[in-house]
Amino acid sequence: MFTIKKIWNALNHAGKPWQISLAIAFGMIVGFTPLVSLHNIIILVFLLVLNIHIGVFALSISLFGILGLVLDPLFATFGTIVLNSTSFYELFTSLYNTSFGQISQFNNTILMGSFAVSIALFPIVYILFSFLIVKYRSLIAIKIQNIPLLNKLQFFTNEEMKQTKTFRFVGLFVIVFLLGLVSLFKIFIFDDMVKLNIEKAISKSTNKIVQIEILSTSIFNSSLALQNVSVTDKEDTTSNISIKDIAIDISVSDLIFKRVVVENLIFNEISFPNSVNIPKLENQNLAPSKSSSQKESSSNSLTDLTSLKNLDISEIKEKLNKDYKAEFDKYKGYYEQIKPLFNSEKKIDEKRADGEFVYFNLNSSIPKVLIKKGIFSLLEDGEIIKGTFKNFTTNQALYQKPFELSVGVQTKKLKSLMIQASFLETNKDSLDSVNIVVKTLEIDPMIQKNISIQNTTIDTTFDLKITDKKYLEGYESISVLSTDIAFKKANKYITMLNKSLVNTKHIKGTIVISGEMNNPSVKIDSNLDTILKDKVTDILKSQKDTIKNEIKDKVKSKIKDKLEDKLEDKLGDKLKGILGF
Repeated sequence: MFTIKKIWNALNHAGKPWQISLAIAFGMIVGFTPLVSLHNIIILVFLLVLNIHIGVFALSISLFGILGLVLDPLFATFGTIVLNSTSFYELFTSLYNTSFGQISQFNNTILMGSFAVSIALFPIVYILFSFLIVKYRSLIAIKIQNIPLLNKLQFFTNEEMKQTKTFRFVGLFVIVFLLGLVSLFKIFIFDDMVKLNIEKAISKSTNKIVQIEILSTSIFNSSLALQNVSVTDKEDTTSNISIKDIAIDISVSDLIFKRVVVENLIFNEISFPNSVNIPKLENQNLAPSKSSSQKESSSNSLTDLTSLKNLDISEIKEKLNKDYKAEFDKYKGYYEQIKPLFNSEKKIDEKRADGEFVYFNLNSSIPKVLIKKGIFSLLEDGEIIKGTFKNFTTNQALYQKPFELSVGVQTKKLKSLMIQASFLETNKDSLDSVNIVVKTLEIDPMIQKNISIQNTTIDTTFDLKITDKKYLEGYESISVLSTDIAFKKANKYITMLNKSLVNTKHIKGTIVISGEMNNPSVKIDSNLDTILKDKVTDILKSQKDTIKNEIKDKVKSKIKDKLEDKLEDKLGDKLKGILGF
């Protein structure tokens, strides 16, 4: 009774005609169109701010809503005609590629048809009802007010003296109050709810236990921050991942297009606590000891010289070749696992005029998942590995920009390591490249049957190109800053050579890799042969006089032994004749 009385008073004299007619016109739009729509939310804000009669607005929604249910088939037909019109195709395509267009869902046939009709009728309804209300109040309302029965029921209230305001300040207070409730929800509930859902989602998809100590979000900056994130394998509790901080800046507008675009991603101090460490080879001094190397005799000098000239380092080349191919096969496995990630997005074809929606072309080169740039740091054995990357995407063929990775390392055994990698795959071709620059790297000893190489420090530069995920073209240059080389044969000259090979420098080497990924050709070349020959030549020069004297002594000794044998034979026969034996 109260609502009817209020509406009745409004029609008769309460408020100005525009308040009533505007309430009816807005109610028509809300009643005709689907309730949950962007324009209806905007109308609700107008309703709270402008002093529009709420009772008339509610009545208008009810009446036009019933009529809208009857007219829905016509709205759908009309909407389909409008959305498929060639005259509006470019306009609708442009709108479809905006965040506003996606939120509004204008490409829904019923929504488009009912909204187009409502907008067309809006000025007509507003002007018509404004005219009717003025005429009603001047001609009919005065006569109705004079009916004694209605006056006794106090059905009319004299509100002529009230000043009608254009804006409803109570509505502004309601908007502020609602925003306050949203803020409280965000502060006390939203962050914990997001934290719990992330933990459950990742745990379910990876079969691992995920725990996040602190999670905070910022609506204004569209950012997400996580602290002390731990990931534990349910079956192997020693295989853990711990991340100190994660910061994510997300593009909210792209979420509307069902795309995840991360403007900036930061992983700070990734570590692997309680992980199983692979034991490293200890530097064992397997070079021949001085005591064993000094056990020679002058009688074996010529044999020692022969062994010095016949030194063979082919086993080192074979070992390097074998190890290089083994390492290549290992990293090839990593490459084959990572490469599909850059084009893992499945294409979804949306047909136009299918069902209740008409789809338009998305003129965007942004894929479903894109991380524009990122920073990470890895904590391993108390040392920090830092890196950056950009343009990670699940559809490189669409984005047309390579994924780029840069990693910098500095450890006790390594002065610096810089890795630059680029991966790009389009519909036409694929080109990946890796550049590695290493400064002052201490490598593990290499112990073979006849030779050992220890205490080696090198600089190296490696460049590799992979075309169409199949063809290789790589080149590596190696510069040995210092190394200790020792041959295991024990004689005087080998001992001298081993001493000269301690802290050997200026060894240069190259490795060329080519062919196909599954059967690469590796060619290793170095100047180690030349350096060994120079060392042997220096030893021979330094021992020239000694060697000559040894040879002379050897010759004299043999001549002397032969003469003594002959003299002994002749003197022996004469002595036998004299003595009468």
